[in-house]
Amino acid sequence: MKLKSIANKIILILTLSFLISCGFESSKKTTESVTTSKVKVENVKIKEDSKFAWAVEGMIRNESSSEIKGYVKIKFLNSSGDIVYSTKAKVNDGDSFGPGRAASFDYFTEPKNFDGVTDFEVDFVEK
Repeated sequence: MKLKSIANKIILILTLSFLISCGFESSKKTTESVTTSKVKVENVKIKEDSKFAWAVEGMIRNESSSEIKGYVKIKFLNSSGDIVYSTKAKVNDGDSFGPGRAASFDYFTEPKNFDGVTDFEVDFVEK
């Protein structure tokens, strides 16, 4: 009887060890497969040339070793860091751009959407 109890404990320990190691290995594989493009957001500014539409303009510099394409998410922030307005804009009109190169984006909207805006958060999303 005692031998059967020890065998069951060993089987239980081996099973748990196997399940735990599979879980960690699975998490590790997920982390390794996540790829992020390396970009730098540059020269974000407001262009107020018209009384009907103002623009948020900027550049995305490709710091990766391959061509990328995508869009930016633009968040209009107030002095408390709250998002008062958000939108998306194509980078380089949706075309790809190569390593080391910068491509522009712009988004036009009514001047009232800039009320209370003190800063912007710009995130590049690769397609």
